[in-house]
Amino acid sequence: MFPFKKILCPTDFSEPSLCGLKMGGEMARQFDSEIILVNVHKPIPKLPSPRVEASETTFDISVYEKHILEDAEENLTRIAKETLGEGVVPRLIVRVGSPAEEILDVAEEENVDAIIIATHGRTGLAKIVFGSVAQRVVRRATCPVLTIRTCL
Repeated sequence: MFPFKKILCPTDFSEPSLCGLKMGGEMARQFDSEIILVNVHKPIPKLPSPRVEASETTFDISVYEKHILEDAEENLTRIAKETLGEGVVPRLIVRVGSPAEEILDVAEEENVDAIIIATHGRTGLAKIVFGSVAQRVVRRATCPVLTIRTCL
């Protein structure tokens, strides 16, 4: 288990999550560990639409989702280069689904030794309304979870 040989770092591209990536990069460098970066997008709900004439333009959700995922992969690649620095070559994963569920699924599928996840520091009503992905991951993960609130 220790030193960690495989580390999972989820990111939503927010400032706190970049702090988590920096910490993950440092640990990967220190322990010569494999690092996996994961970005999860919530699925776009598919609502029934009224019948439209063939000549009318419609919004194609599948094309939009494909564009979002391609954009996420490009951003993940760019952020990895900028944040992790030299000597750390991550594996990149982009998923669609519930963020906490997908993070836990990747952790299990990849048999990771640790998850490093950022918290956004929400409290009160914001925490109740938005919930906490980090909190759900901490509660249900089968490996150690390191939570990062801000960069040092």
